[in-house]
Amino acid sequence: MPRVSIYESDYEHIEKAVERAFEAHGPPVAGRSVLVKPNILGAAPPERHVTTHPSLVLAAIRALERRGARPIMVGDNSGMMAYGSNEDAARTAGILAVAGDYYVNLGADPVRVPVRSAFAAELAFARQVLEADVLVSLPKMKTHVATGITGAIKNTFGHLVGAEKTRLHRVARGPEHFAQAVVDVFQVRRPDLVILDAVVAMEGQGPSGGRPRPVGRVLASDNAVALDTVMAAMMGLEPRRVPMLRIAEERGLGPADLASIRVEGPMEVVPRFKIPAIGMGLGALFSRIGATVLVPWPEVKYDRCVKCGSCAKACPVEAITIAHRGPVIDYGRCIRCFCCHEMCRYEAMDLRRRLRWFRSRR
Repeated sequence: MPRVSIYESDYEHIEKAVERAFEAHGPPVAGRSVLVKPNILGAAPPERHVTTHPSLVLAAIRALERRGARPIMVGDNSGMMAYGSNEDAARTAGILAVAGDYYVNLGADPVRVPVRSAFAAELAFARQVLEADVLVSLPKMKTHVATGITGAIKNTFGHLVGAEKTRLHRVARGPEHFAQAVVDVFQVRRPDLVILDAVVAMEGQGPSGGRPRPVGRVLASDNAVALDTVMAAMMGLEPRRVPMLRIAEERGLGPADLASIRVEGPMEVVPRFKIPAIGMGLGALFSRIGATVLVPWPEVKYDRCVKCGSCAKACPVEAITIAHRGPVIDYGRCIRCFCCHEMCRYEAMDLRRRLRWFRSRR
């Protein structure tokens, strides 16, 4: 039975929780190469809680140093695609400073790998992800407008290099297909240890446009699916209603049922945790109605927009152009992947429920 440990912690004392996580769940690392993979979604400062907090990254590095791991590498492929964007995102998130010489650009040396997927025959992965002896994943407890949650499974999507994530968004349309694609990527290289930053989570329209929510916990496990299941339950979600978790369980990658997990520590549902506007938290009848009639569409908040163009660059189907006023969305081409919402650091891209058949150009 998979185990998930829950530790009470704040960022000032997080090193103690991380040490306990390594003792309870960590594999042997002495003399072995280790890749530490935080969630560096984009260039957001730590106080926004869009990315893994740098104190957790530093605590993991120190735990690996004490155990004789070598070499240690720290890196991620952010959702930004411009030259130097990985370093820029890591710097703004405070992770580059704590990683120091351990930082690696995961996008610099891709390797094409055959995958068992309905959406691609092969995908480009970061070489370090494939060749590291040990993979330590440091995700953030957040909601996600496209997948419901983002935790350990979704953190592996950053194993992909360059425009590969955009390509999967383009071909794996809709929540069910995209969840399948994410699990396809997860299966290529699953983490050996997951330590989740739930000290301050993100609720609402995550993974970048939500609001920080203090939770005061660190979760750890060697089974990513089990950890995400516990995280989803803490958010007040039924884990099997999260497509990624249901699909991962069906493929035998881990349980999406709390009864099949040994939870050690204070397991508590966070009161009134706000989940994304994708119908997952509604009653069964309203959820079905919402899924078939009213669905979220991106909408520009022009009073916040600085016309940086990140939304247009992130759109996998080129449905966004930048005009004098700002972004213009061609809803006839929009596939509702919400990459524009995810990549906007200024929270200028909102999600509004409209009829599924809404197709006007704005």
